[in-house]
Amino acid sequence: MRSPRRPRVATLLCLPVASVVLASCGSLAAPGAAGRASTPAPSATQRAEAAVTPSGTPEAPTPSATATPTPPATPAPTTPAPKLEVELAVRIYPEPNDYAHRNYCAEGAIAVLLSTWTAAVPSLDAIGVAANVVESYGTTGANAVVAINSYLGEITGSQRYSYTGTHVTSLPVFQAQLESDLSGLGRLASSGHGSPVLVHVMTATLPGWDGYQAQHMIAVIGYNFSAGTAGGDTVTYAESAGSVAGYNGPETQTISLAALWNAMQNYNADVPSDPVTVIS
Repeated sequence: MRSPRRPRVATLLCLPVASVVLASCGSLAAPGAAGRASTPAPSATQRAEAAVTPSGTPEAPTPSATATPTPPATPAPTTPAPKLEVELAVRIYPEPNDYAHRNYCAEGAIAVLLSTWTAAVPSLDAIGVAANVVESYGTTGANAVVAINSYLGEITGSQRYSYTGTHVTSLPVFQAQLESDLSGLGRLASSGHGSPVLVHVMTATLPGWDGYQAQHMIAVIGYNFSAGTAGGDTVTYAESAGSVAGYNGPETQTISLAALWNAMQNYNADVPSDPVTVIS
């Protein structure tokens, strides 16, 4: 809504006559105007002289702010990619082929792992003591982790390379563990070498066991993931068991990643409560 307009009121301006005449005649100037008009504009020289300080020294020009160049950003260090194919140089320690050592598979796998860290690998009996082996049953994964880390602490004087036992139910997670440890990445990067990954399996579907089913631990010492599929990719592992334990085959085996994963899943189904199925 618009506001009502107000009536305009004419305003009368009363000025002296002389003022009106002066304002309307260009030939006459207001008092003092002639003096200003007669003063010439200062020359360039005069303007320069006016900038001189009372002491006679020219004023220094005000420094202009200059932008400080931003140094180029330092690129973040890149993490090395895992190798596509790895096979570690290890020594294999077969279990004594007698009844008393039939369940020393964990000790054999631990010895293979330690051989990538030292030439002075303890005997299987010594490892059995460190890992609290039970001859009628074997060694738990948790006790195997304790033994490994105890030995590594003595060998390296550090706990930076410590192993962890995990219950793995994802193939991509397991594959990443193999790539990291065997390629010598992650916590092993400063050691300058890779190391095996130990896994729990059931034996019936593995070569050399002739369908005999038993809980077992092996050391994965190599892989070839160039195929890009679980059926085409392969893994190589060390076997420490002997004929008394039910194994008849070579000290190393190479099978598909899918076949190893199947044996690991069989172990998960047989011992679902075991918190340690992979040591890496």
